[in-house]
Amino acid sequence: MYEKFYGMKESPFNLTPDPSFLFLNKRTREALDLILYAIERREGFTLVIGDVGTGKTTMCWALLERLARKNVRTALIQNPMLSETDVLRSILQDLGVRPEGSDGGPFDAEWMSALSKKQLLDRLNSFLAERAEEDVFTVLIVDEAQNMPAVILEQLRLISNLETAKKKLLQIIFVGQLELQQKLNMSSMRQLNQRISVRFETRTLSKEDTESYIRHRLAVAGASPRLRFGAGAFRSVWRHSKGYPRLINLICDRALLSGYSERSLVITRSHIRRAAHSIAGKES
Repeated sequence: MYEKFYGMKESPFNLTPDPSFLFLNKRTREALDLILYAIERREGFTLVIGDVGTGKTTMCWALLERLARKNVRTALIQNPMLSETDVLRSILQDLGVRPEGSDGGPFDAEWMSALSKKQLLDRLNSFLAERAEEDVFTVLIVDEAQNMPAVILEQLRLISNLETAKKKLLQIIFVGQLELQQKLNMSSMRQLNQRISVRFETRTLSKEDTESYIRHRLAVAGASPRLRFGAGAFRSVWRHSKGYPRLINLICDRALLSGYSERSLVITRSHIRRAAHSIAGKES
């Protein structure tokens, strides 16, 4: 609604995990570099955890985008409540795996429905080995991993054992909320926990980073230079959001809508306060 008024080509504060809007402060940039390094070195498991609304999924999609530029195949599990067999089917489908002896043609996942768990594992192993011969590495990203049953986590650990004499065939990245680390600290998860070589925790933004984050998203959206945040507005966003990116997006979106309704090119502390109160249900 307000995009045209402020000269934007798209909404700057959507809640969808668009990697083009990823805000790369120093910590996040270093984390992405470390994760990519671990993938190139075939270092096994990687763990990305963080509180709700701190940007884990956006970082996950940005990682997928970067891997697409490399000699890497990727699969993404977004539903952690699948059965052991369905997890395997999901991985095979995401990787576009076809049945043995397939001569190409349109991809159809129906062929997997009649296969046992062992048959699915054997086909996955064969596929990963074929890609390794082509010097193509495979990365599996598991989102919302804190909700994944322990038996599935253990299955993924066993899948990660697939390897040739010289190299691992699969790298797994777990993305989840803080309780995922608590689950991994359980004695039954000791083997998996010990194999995680890279750990990163997403955090809330500082007052300075909150301002940079807002400016970054406005710039990506192509906002007019005439649009500006008035004195104290950035600080007010940080105070009301406590630095959580998701809350920053919600507050700024509502504040821009409020500014648009007044045809104002300056977003004031009053706009921010009303937006924050509206989100919190303090006023209609």
